[in-house]
Amino acid sequence: MTEIGEDLDKTDMSSLLFLMRDHMGRGKITKDKSFLDLVMDLEKLNLVAPDQLDLLEKCLKNIHRIDLKTKIQKYKQSAQGAGTSYINALQASLPNLSLKDPSYNLRLQNGRSKEQRFVVKQLNMQREPVKTSIQESATFLPQHVPEERYRMQSKPLGICLIIDCIGNNAEVLRDTFTSLGYEVKCFFYLSMDSIIQILHQVAHTPQHQDYDSFVCVLVSRGGSQSVFGVDQTHSGFPLDHVRRMFMGDVCPSLLGKPKLFFIQNYIVSDSLLEDSSVLEVDGPAVNNVESMARQPEPCTVHREADFLWSLCKADVSLLEQSSCSPSLYLQCLAQKLRQERRRPLLELHIELHDSVYDWNSRVSLKKRYHVWLQHTLRKKLILSCK
Repeated sequence: MTEIGEDLDKTDMSSLLFLMRDHMGRGKITKDKSFLDLVMDLEKLNLVAPDQLDLLEKCLKNIHRIDLKTKIQKYKQSAQGAGTSYINALQASLPNLSLKDPSYNLRLQNGRSKEQRFVVKQLNMQREPVKTSIQESATFLPQHVPEERYRMQSKPLGICLIIDCIGNNAEVLRDTFTSLGYEVKCFFYLSMDSIIQILHQVAHTPQHQDYDSFVCVLVSRGGSQSVFGVDQTHSGFPLDHVRRMFMGDVCPSLLGKPKLFFIQNYIVSDSLLEDSSVLEVDGPAVNNVESMARQPEPCTVHREADFLWSLCKADVSLLEQSSCSPSLYLQCLAQKLRQERRRPLLELHIELHDSVYDWNSRVSLKKRYHVWLQHTLRKKLILSCK
């Protein structure tokens, strides 16, 4: 485990921590957690053990660290053949200390911190069986804790707004979200001012109070952080302003309900950001929500809560080659939602990202898609009322 931890950079750890949220709960995840700390927490939850390493394998595969997944597989094979001993995260965090050293405990008690004394106590406890009551052990088993889900029962589930200024994606998306139970509203080839007007009108639609969610799909040319519509007359409309129009203080009828944005932006300028082949969690606009998650939930929901922001950027040259060719990102999204609608949306997005990653590995830089994910979802979300 120490060797694997040393091979993981900050980007890898950010992706791993994101993937572990469903297993450990949001409150147990902090951005500065090390790999050994993460494994230690998983061991306490009985999610990782000498004969139980599948979860780590799966997560390493999902962040495309096949080399580290292979290390775990080799360990498992050698352990089966030669009885290799498993060193857990607590032991790996203190590799130079031996429990057989008689002066160890004395030195620790006299010169070590309270936290370190706790680690040693845990190590000593591992040497002898501990009898635990059923009631006590159940508190560490996440599968016994019912996971809260967003209510998705209204008919329709909500409004799905599709603004397609390219004209090559709306039909399949309309069919997909209609089949999911949404009231779909499509608009084509809008100017930037018309985009702003439509967004404002939909944000103030009174029907939101009767619906359980909202979806917005936006396809356009744009800059790295803005959309142009069909008229590239100035710098464009900032994407951050799109999100603000649906925050809880501006759009109270959607407060506490999931608000999902799927944006395909074809970058006109040379300002396409560097390739992001990993999932990013909780960007600059959601830091306040992240700090609130560590406190008891207040009576009112934070205005920035319950957003999923999925942004895909691609070079505009893709449209110049074939303006009728649909977005790979939106194609994968529609396929996942149609075929696996009963699964959590975040799981589907991870697999969508895998599909985009596979595509990028086979094509030139100009043909690649760059996917970013930010979210402040507080519950499990499944886009199906059926």
